[in-house]
Amino acid sequence: MLPRQINIYVDERFKRSKMYLILRQEQVEIDKLKWIESEKAGRDIGKHKAVFLWTRYYRGKWLKEFNE
Repeated sequence: MLPRQINIYVDERFKRSKMYLILRQEQVEIDKLKWIESEKAGRDIGKHKAVFLWTRYYRGKWLKEFNE
């Protein structure tokens, strides 16, 4: 985990790009999975575990559907 937050300026052209759209939507999906899995576990599973789980089990199918 980073010891401090890093703020990065993002150009408006990038915010309109498909890459940015994918990254933002992935973040939403990871947050959903984090909430669901945390509820099941009865505790916060943490962002790192949520990213790992989502990447391992859901990202491939999600990307395929996203690009259709």
